[in-house]
Amino acid sequence: MLSSLVGLSHVLSAALATATFGAPIDWSKDGKWIAHLAVASPDAPALPPDWMLTPGGAAASADASAAGKSYRLWATRVEGNESVLIEESAHPLSSPTWSADGRSLVYGRFVPFESQGGSALRGRYEVVVQSGLDRKRSVVVHPGLELDAAALAALSLQKPAMNVDGRRVALVRPGGDPAVWIVGIESGLVTTVEGARSPAWSPDGQRLAYLRPNPGPNGEAAVSLHLLGVSGGERLLSGDPSLTPSAPVWGIDGQSILMLAAPMRGPFRHTQVDLMRISLEGFSARISTLEAAAPAPVNAPQRFRGPITHFGERPPALRVDLALDGEQEQGACLIESDGHDQSVKWYNVRTQNTFKKIHPLDAGLRLASPSLSPDGQTLALRVDDGSVAGLAFLCDLNTEAITLLAPDEATRERWLDRLAACAVDHLQTWLPMTAGDSTTVRATVLPLMAELGGIHPRQYRLQRIAKFALSLLDDKASDSVGDRSGVYRLFFSYLNRDYDSAERHLAAVEASADDPAARLRWLCLRAQVLLGQGEFERARGLIAYLDRETTSRTLTLEDSPIGPALTGVPSPENVWAKHLEQKSGPGALQRAQTGLDGLDVEDGRDPLQGLDPAERLPNLPFAPNPGLGRDLEPIAPDEFGGQAPQRPRRRIFIEPQDPGEGPAGRPFRAPTQVPPVLRLEVEG
Repeated sequence: MLSSLVGLSHVLSAALATATFGAPIDWSKDGKWIAHLAVASPDAPALPPDWMLTPGGAAASADASAAGKSYRLWATRVEGNESVLIEESAHPLSSPTWSADGRSLVYGRFVPFESQGGSALRGRYEVVVQSGLDRKRSVVVHPGLELDAAALAALSLQKPAMNVDGRRVALVRPGGDPAVWIVGIESGLVTTVEGARSPAWSPDGQRLAYLRPNPGPNGEAAVSLHLLGVSGGERLLSGDPSLTPSAPVWGIDGQSILMLAAPMRGPFRHTQVDLMRISLEGFSARISTLEAAAPAPVNAPQRFRGPITHFGERPPALRVDLALDGEQEQGACLIESDGHDQSVKWYNVRTQNTFKKIHPLDAGLRLASPSLSPDGQTLALRVDDGSVAGLAFLCDLNTEAITLLAPDEATRERWLDRLAACAVDHLQTWLPMTAGDSTTVRATVLPLMAELGGIHPRQYRLQRIAKFALSLLDDKASDSVGDRSGVYRLFFSYLNRDYDSAERHLAAVEASADDPAARLRWLCLRAQVLLGQGEFERARGLIAYLDRETTSRTLTLEDSPIGPALTGVPSPENVWAKHLEQKSGPGALQRAQTGLDGLDVEDGRDPLQGLDPAERLPNLPFAPNPGLGRDLEPIAPDEFGGQAPQRPRRRIFIEPQDPGEGPAGRPFRAPTQVPPVLRLEVEG
């Protein structure tokens, strides 16, 4: 019989690289609801207010203080993406936990005293059990707790552990030395276990497993696993030095505990993380390998090597977060290692068969805190948004469909801000800020999409990010996200190559601009939109107007070998207008249509100039070329790295000699019986 905890997802984390964000997400027993914490910090966007007109500009500075933040605890129905606000506070809240029956939520909150100054706050810490929107019960755990800014921020990363009967809650004491509080909900009695952290109740509710940090060999951090009975009595379960600080998870049989184990490092060893099962008798065994990374080469850069161990090798840093389903048969690993992008591996724990390995969103977005649904089909994750909690989203592991969780306007704004920042970072990385022979920034952050090179994975990634963002804007009015909504719609519509929508949103943005320089920049973007729509004549006329208006009228007096000389000061807008003029010429447009944009051409000549438009089609291997009026030889596949065609077998026939003169003029005497013809087949 499965325990009452089946249906709740569990997370193990082997942190060989410290995580700085990621509030836990908890699934209900039936898998229909998730509980998550959202931290709104509108004063710390990733992009400045005028980010569209300041390409290459610095991002807005993040506010690490608690001032101006809002903590909201949500319960979201997975089917339909409908959210219910459980609690909103200006002071830190912990992450929530569902009860075993799925009818209540438990979380912690810090309520500071009034009229306080300084970086540290003093107040009471409470545990709240909410069984309905209007039914809430709180228990004061500590009447006067003092927390600094770091402890207040880390409070969102903690999650209480509720006993199966709902009468006791175990939670980590915030700030100071590590300790675990065991709180009786009915009695209000608080028991403190000093030096403990990461508590986990057994399925029968009679034992509590937790970790104790210990100094390891050579100063490395180590942990030991302990058990505590409800009636008292603590004992050491495992002191294996390979145990990581991952939270212990009880097996569904209640007779073993799952943890993540670091590798036994040595010369020529790989860095790998294994899943370890520890029985209540203290026996341990590694039952599954989650991820392995080869040691970095000796000549690799120092940033890819990792620390030097006492064995002398340089293992790469490796972080693995494992989320298990209710049956503990399937798992989803969030893997991060030096020199590689993050990835999610969905696999079977028992057979170790990997179903797929993907990045759900984009490699430019940092992920954390995976949580797997009880049926093992849907994964909840966090995206770094500059806050401690992060932004939550759901991923269907079968279809890879993404659902961004944005229950309020503040969260929606944070999503749009982070998606736009990711796209801008890609654009600045892939396309240098150059135009002609001068180094300058573009008129806006948006380039000519043809410069990305036709059908290219870069354009696919940008369109994917744009579709995620547009899903947050489609069901809202144009001004639902504040003054920046129109700019977001313009930016993501352009990346999605929806130039008609981009032109419509651009008209609204231009109407609200009152700065002449900003209007000229928006006109440059309008010319780019016209080029994307195929309105080449209108685009050339607008570019000619921009060239005249942005031509520098500022002169400088300089000394030259022939005397004083007047030199014009180039304008950035004019340099970009010249670049648009160059890219809108007939030769450049033809190169863009054939995927040759960006090709170095000598003397500015188009290599396809003079050819009929039909003849510009590429000669694909074995592809027919109808309607060209000429025959093109198919290109051999071995020129594309494929396998060379096999030659047909060549047959050699040896015919019998005719009667006549033999060698040296001697007459040839035919045999009385003609022998059979001999045929040999030889492969060429």
